[in-house]
Amino acid sequence: MNVVVGPAIKTESVSTEVIQKSTVNKKRSSRNGHWLIIIGGMFGLMTWIVFFTLGMVIDSSQYRTTLTTDFTLFKFLMTLITFTPSNIAILCLVSSFTGGCASLLVIRKAQKLLGVADQPKNQVTSKIIYMSESPFSSMIRGILVFFAFLAGVFITSSNALSAPTPQAYTQAAGVVSLLAFLVGYDPTMFNSLINLSEKIKGSN
Repeated sequence: MNVVVGPAIKTESVSTEVIQKSTVNKKRSSRNGHWLIIIGGMFGLMTWIVFFTLGMVIDSSQYRTTLTTDFTLFKFLMTLITFTPSNIAILCLVSSFTGGCASLLVIRKAQKLLGVADQPKNQVTSKIIYMSESPFSSMIRGILVFFAFLAGVFITSSNALSAPTPQAYTQAAGVVSLLAFLVGYDPTMFNSLINLSEKIKGSN
């Protein structure tokens, strides 16, 4: 009695090739995604520099005063990107997006080096969830920093947005951008900052 084993060997060879192709495709997709995140982070950084420079150098009043009587698309766009409230709102979104890109790069690198890409659900912390999310989700969360900024300005001074000095704009843009970056990177870092401030007050 003859036993034919040819098809079994062929099937095993085909399945091995499929597995190898699937592994290669996953590595290629992961590499492409890594570079996309890097490009997105660099784009966010350059965008922040551009909008900060526009808000610092260009006075929006020259466009705002004539916008109601002589509306043009150019004046509207210039008002949007140079008027302090809208400019800082853009800086918040860009900073939180850049923070999201940075955290995603860090968590992916850590998972690759430590081999913890597939953790059990009961071991996944909120920190890992925040750092693994899309940078666009981080960007949406960053608008909360702008709302807090508006509330603080309303309480302290109503003229800080309509006629800010270059020094006041620089300070506001720097602080708000830093907070937005931290919110985009990892919101749980605020807990560490609060605990650190409490320890400093306790030691004093």
